[in-house]
Amino acid sequence: MKNETGGISRPLVLTIIVLLVAAAAIYAAVQERSQKNKRAQESVPVSTDTGNAQVTVALPGLEPEKPEVDSSSKEIVGDVLLSNVPKADFSYSFNGRLNDAVVVTRPDDEPGIYPEMTEDVYPLFTEGVEGEGLYLDGSYGVELLGVEALNESYTISFWFRADEMFDWSPFLMIGSHLMDVGGSQSYLSLNKKTTEEGEEVVPIFNTIDAQLDNSCEVRPSMDHKKCIELNEWYYITVCVDASASSGAGEGRAMGYLYLNSELIGSDEVSRLNMNPESVKAYLGISCHDELFRATYDEVHIWKQMLSESQISSMYTAYIGSSGAE
Repeated sequence: MKNETGGISRPLVLTIIVLLVAAAAIYAAVQERSQKNKRAQESVPVSTDTGNAQVTVALPGLEPEKPEVDSSSKEIVGDVLLSNVPKADFSYSFNGRLNDAVVVTRPDDEPGIYPEMTEDVYPLFTEGVEGEGLYLDGSYGVELLGVEALNESYTISFWFRADEMFDWSPFLMIGSHLMDVGGSQSYLSLNKKTTEEGEEVVPIFNTIDAQLDNSCEVRPSMDHKKCIELNEWYYITVCVDASASSGAGEGRAMGYLYLNSELIGSDEVSRLNMNPESVKAYLGISCHDELFRATYDEVHIWKQMLSESQISSMYTAYIGSSGAE
């Protein structure tokens, strides 16, 4: 009897083991298929419009589709991917640190000398348009590192809020040989001035190139020339078209000044001849003019001219992201 019982039990045990292995394999296959379906559902991009700005959002239950936009080559503001705006060549977002920028001062605030880097003054930050902005308290400025010569078409945009403004105080300045007046000096700047009649004009886009003996400015074309008030955020953009089709005279280009994505002035500007080896880019400071108090955020520079729709896309995305007005 013992031999017969043992002969029956062994096949039964083997059968049970085979069934368990088969059940485990079926369960694993079902789980793998379920995971594949889940991944396919989550990978589908759906476009949502915010004006000209576009953002991709994942929704389940749709067939997988490859995104058409390479996000590494496009601007992203908050969670918004701007499919029609190329990524800026130079960007400075701050957000609590300078990154590719350094604090600079003029010793004893003496005019007529280049600002010098210092470790004795610490940068200040306050609430910005997106994250924290850079606050200049009137004792220092900032040099933006890595900026290249802007001798062809270009676009510069930044958010700006002034606590005070003086005539010719430099909101932004980029150029080379800044002290070589009448020689190799070549630069662009944004600032404020007061006319002989006592009228404040702000912002003004200045360009000077000594080699071509060019000095030009683009100012607001509307009757009310003071377009910037204190303690309010503004999105300032300048575009320069140096192409042969711009219609500008010899040695010049066409310049366009925008405020909150609206064109407020246009005119011919100097065609610049910056020396690539000696380019300087400053916020809130220059070699000569009076420092002031202001906050900056999201400084972007493109070595090409953006269209009005692209400028509007940037502004709309920032407004939608932060609620800045």
